[in-house]
Parts: sequence; C-alpha cells; structure tokens
Amino acid sequence: MTSSDHQWNLLKQVQQMDFVVVELTLYTDTHPDDLDALEQWRMAIKNAAAVRKKYEAQYGPLSLMTTPSKQALEVGWRWNSTPWPWQI
Repeated sequence: MTSSDHQWNLLKQVQQMDFVVVELTLYTDTHPDDLDALEQWRMAIKNAAAVRKKYEAQYGPLSLMTTPSKQALEVGWRWNSTPWPWQI
C-alpha cells in the first residue's frame, strides 16, 4: 500500500466516523431516552476523535479548528501546500 493509499483510507475512516456521529446525533435528538443510543453516540465521538487525531498526526490538520502540531509550529504551516485531502 502506498503512502497516498494509506492517507486516502485514513481520510475515508474519518469521513465514516463523522457520518456515524451525525446519524446518532440526529437519532438521539428524537429519542433522548434511548440510553443505548446515547452510549453509542458517546463512543462514536471518541472513535471519530481518535481517527481524526491519527490522521492529523500523520498528514496535518483537517480544519482551521485543529491545533497545529509542535512540528508545524516550529517550521510553519502552509495551508497552500499540496496535496490537500481532497486532491489525494
């Protein structure tokens, strides 16, 4: 597996985890007493954060809301550097 394949697969995992969080958020909005769904929602948030953190540690931030890594702060982060996630 090439580096770009690994990056793409990891980005796809981020998207999948985010989708699960959104769907469970919508469900729990309409079913606030479903304790099993609330627990699934909490776990989905943790899982999504872990995958996002893994991606960003290897390939850089996915949004402006992400704190740059120590290395990025030391050398400077260039938002115009390619490839961007959607260019992979």
